[in-house]
Amino acid sequence: MKKFLKVGSIILLSVLILAGVLAYITPYLLGGPLKEALIEKFNEQTGQEYKLQFSDLHIRLYKRSVSVDSISISPVGEPGRLRSVSASSFSINGIQWFSLLQQPFPSFRSVVINEPHVELRTGKISTSYFESSDSTSTAVKNLEKFNLIIKNGSGRMTQPDKTEIVTIENISIEAQQVDVNALLSGSEFVFLHNLKMDGSGFKWMIHKKLYSFSIADFSFNKRKEWLTLSNVRLTPLVPKYEFSKFRGHQIDRLMMDIPKLEINGFDLDSLAIQKLEVDSIRLYNPTLEVFRDKHKERPYSIQFKPLLYEVATSTDFSFGLNNVAISDGEITYEEHKPPSEQPASITFNKLNASINTFRTQAHPQFKSDTLTMHVETLFMNSSPLTVDVKYPVFNRYNAHSVHVELGSLDPKKVQPMLVRSGFVRVEDGLVDGLTADMKLNSDSATGQVVIRYRDLKVAFLNKEEPGKEGLAQKVGSFFANTFVLKSDNTGEDPRVGEVDFKREKRKSIFAYWWKALLSGLKDSIR
Repeated sequence: MKKFLKVGSIILLSVLILAGVLAYITPYLLGGPLKEALIEKFNEQTGQEYKLQFSDLHIRLYKRSVSVDSISISPVGEPGRLRSVSASSFSINGIQWFSLLQQPFPSFRSVVINEPHVELRTGKISTSYFESSDSTSTAVKNLEKFNLIIKNGSGRMTQPDKTEIVTIENISIEAQQVDVNALLSGSEFVFLHNLKMDGSGFKWMIHKKLYSFSIADFSFNKRKEWLTLSNVRLTPLVPKYEFSKFRGHQIDRLMMDIPKLEINGFDLDSLAIQKLEVDSIRLYNPTLEVFRDKHKERPYSIQFKPLLYEVATSTDFSFGLNNVAISDGEITYEEHKPPSEQPASITFNKLNASINTFRTQAHPQFKSDTLTMHVETLFMNSSPLTVDVKYPVFNRYNAHSVHVELGSLDPKKVQPMLVRSGFVRVEDGLVDGLTADMKLNSDSATGQVVIRYRDLKVAFLNKEEPGKEGLAQKVGSFFANTFVLKSDNTGEDPRVGEVDFKREKRKSIFAYWWKALLSGLKDSIR
């Protein structure tokens, strides 16, 4: 018995020593041939349009991993859309070597890529890469699910002249149970489970629109269904008075800054079936500046600006949004209308808003939900303003209602806008408040406006030379203040202005609301 145990121990020790020696020398024996085989297979798959280069393979049998210290892919001839891909290291971990007995590629636990950098160029995607044989496709589809970890990646997309279009300075990605079979079947998102993404320094140069769109930092968690963005900016690429010149016609120039934006409650996998539900979008301290140079002519176009019914029915995609909330925002609208020498502006300060329930036509609740909007702000940083909108988006005639309330206001607060844009100067008077109820549809608006004011007196300016007030302007002002404009509208039974406005279909919905309100204002003071 002792002799048997002794012989068994010697055999076991010999096997362990042999296994250790094989584990040590096997990487050196297999590393070179395996590297050559991988490069040959890559060339076969890409039609030799790209070159694969990487450092020596590190095969660790006991640790069940294969890694390289550096890897790069670059085009052989004239670069197509893919200019290069590189990484400081690449490793496959948790390899089940014995699975090779049953399949051409072993099962493994994870892939880790450190500091990858991708360079793309605008243009058409070459199809040769996807033209693989059936046997190869079968081999790839036999891959089991694995985890993917990308650390500190970066990338950029350029035009052929090397002008940068999209850049990202840093991005890290972690995904569990990556399903390559689902990816090859056409799915774009469902193959990535528990996806997490963090990054910074995203920039998109929208050259034809003359804008730069950037995000300082972002964080995404697919399982928790939230996305946060910081310092989201839309920045014009040219100065105010050059913008319309570059576009060739009169157009709004926008500048937007959102310090923090949150999107919550959405299922990214539903995009695979043309559906997306979003619970809430939150914007914190956003600012929007709009400038319009009216020295240029409006573009000649027969295209109508859509109202919400047209927006909701223009796609087969099922989209549902429960709530949009804006906290402490600010909007500035500025325009320069000739012959005024200076632009005029109005502001909406400390703006808080809530927009509830928007659905597209493909959504199952489209015909039962009504969009509502409630806005509270300070007009010209002095007068409280509230706006309430009820809009059954499913109504094909775009029938909706708008309620407006404005607190007391000194008209001289908006004097620059009246003088430089309306060529009217308020000499005296005070607005005690305004209330408006309007009903609007695809064609026209009706309703009532009540504006309470005292001691109103105006002066009409020379539209050709606003700084010059001649006899005609003085006579016009006298007749207006004496026979046309009512100087007071107070008491328990104030005059009611009637809203009667035909929609200008080439202008936006906001212009529609404002001009309908203006028609009632004019009727109230006459």
